[in-house]
Amino acid sequence: MALSVLFVCTGNSCRSAMAEGMLREMIPGDHRDSVEVRSAGTANLEGMPATDHAISVALRHSVDISAHRSSGLTRLALDQADVVLVMTEIHRELVVELDPAVADRTFLLSDYADGSDVDVPDPIGGPVEEYEAVFATLDGYLRSLLPKLLERVGKA
Repeated sequence: MALSVLFVCTGNSCRSAMAEGMLREMIPGDHRDSVEVRSAGTANLEGMPATDHAISVALRHSVDISAHRSSGLTRLALDQADVVLVMTEIHRELVVELDPAVADRTFLLSDYADGSDVDVPDPIGGPVEEYEAVFATLDGYLRSLLPKLLERVGKA
């Protein structure tokens, strides 16, 4: 059974969409069937594409999220997730409010990655440079947490 990772942000059109695409690209080929990566947003927007800046910045780094469509956060999505990684503390609070049973497997992305306990800023509506900065931030966190996820897969 695959390890299920769910990224959560507000609209599921920038941060969590990029994180989902980035992590999928980072997972080594021999583990692609062992880790399922999804994303959702607390604003419960359905079917919206990733923002133009998120798509273009990701593509510049060889990550294609052009087919991404937003998903609203649901109890089912949370119940199916082994690890829920949120962008801000507010997102963590909203996740736990929606489904208290997932509190022990819901983490601030930065805290899970390196213990830094820092919110990932929302670039929505900002210039492409803000998206680049968020992409770089996400990249650092994902590179730090990938070994932890792969270790969990190895123990399963």
